[in-house]
Parts: sequence; structure tokens; C-alpha cells
Amino acid sequence: MIHEPYFLTRRASRTPLVMAVLILGVIAFGLGEPQASAGATSIVVGMASTEPMISSPSALRDIGNRIRRSMAQQGPVVPPADPGGVGIGLFNRERTAAGLPPLSESLPLDEIATTRAQQMVTDGLTHIRPGAHDFAATELLRQHGIAFTWDGENIYWQGGPPFDDAVNEAEAWWMTSPEHRANILGPHFRQAGVGIAIDGGKIYIAAVFADSAVAPTPTLPRARGREK
Repeated sequence: MIHEPYFLTRRASRTPLVMAVLILGVIAFGLGEPQASAGATSIVVGMASTEPMISSPSALRDIGNRIRRSMAQQGPVVPPADPGGVGIGLFNRERTAAGLPPLSESLPLDEIATTRAQQMVTDGLTHIRPGAHDFAATELLRQHGIAFTWDGENIYWQGGPPFDDAVNEAEAWWMTSPEHRANILGPHFRQAGVGIAIDGGKIYIAAVFADSAVAPTPTLPRARGREK
């Protein structure tokens, strides 16, 4: 199984904030059971394994071929049902246990999270798009006209299929990371959205958090009377 979580939380103001980024990765695949693995942190490349590490292009091609054959045998890829509802339900279970008010599912944030997941299909697992200077989720919140003071994002990818429990697995990973957990249990957050995107043998999941997800009511122009 291939999976990687990321997190982001930031305030909308320009006040400098202390931010931490945790990168956890595991790449494993074999004939029925994981046989070879390679991983990375921000400092050290490689993880302990009882089997030989993937170290050559031919080995990578062989693994890719086996993944494609496995996917072909498994049939059509079925996305997880209702990722927004499932994700918010899991978040609220954790918040209730911590004595925090529940999050409301926000359809605008669901849409933004889905867009973020789709962007990662081409961009890879990143909070900032190529050539951009601001966080992608923050830019989308502004583009949607959503007023907010705090926003946050957790992102994750996993290999498969099946992807039935991918949202549950993402939430479980996030809760083991202090930084991801801080977004889920952020006392300043009131709304959240979850979105997914599937790219062949990968699923990307994004969760976007905000203290407000209400777009401002547009000001309609005043009707002018006929001039005499």
C-alpha cells in the first residue's frame, strides 16, 4: 500500500506563523504481500526493510507492470462513497471525544477540497502549485469569495484499489500526526470539506478547514428609474 499524509494550517493575516510539515511515505508492493519498500522523511531517505530495496529502473518497471496487472484483475475502480460526510463524521467523533464543538460540512469547502485533490493528480502531493507563491487552498478560498481568518489543509495519497476505506485510513493517519491532528481538533475551525480524486492506482484526498465558509452576499446594483 502506498500512502502519504501532509498537513497545512495557517492564518489568513500576514502575521508570521510557526508551521511544521510532516512528510511520511511508504512505498510497498509485492506478489500478494509487500516485498520491497522505500520511504523518505525530510532528512533521511530509506526505511528499514527485511527485503532488498528498490534500486534500479528495471526493478521499478517490474513493480509498475505488476501493479497494472493487479489493477486489471481487480476490475473497475470504485471511489469511496460520500467522502465529505464520512470525513466530517470521523472528524467530529474525534472532536466530541476532545470536548470540542463539531464541524459543519460545507459544500463550498467540499468543492475546494475536491479541486485540491484533482490538482494533486498533476502537481503531486503539495500545498503550493507549481509557479505559485501562496497556498493553493487559500487561493481557492479567496477565489470563491469565502471570508475567513483561519484556514487549514490536510492532504494524503494512497495506492490501491480498492479505495472503499480510503477516507477512514486517511483520517487514521492524520490523527497519528500531531500537526494533522491539530487541524482536525483546531478549536478555531468551524467548517470543513473533504474531496477525492482517483488517478489509476492512486487516490488523493484533501481536507480543507476554515473558521467560516460562508461566501459574502453579492451586492446587487440598484435599479435606475427611467429618465424623463
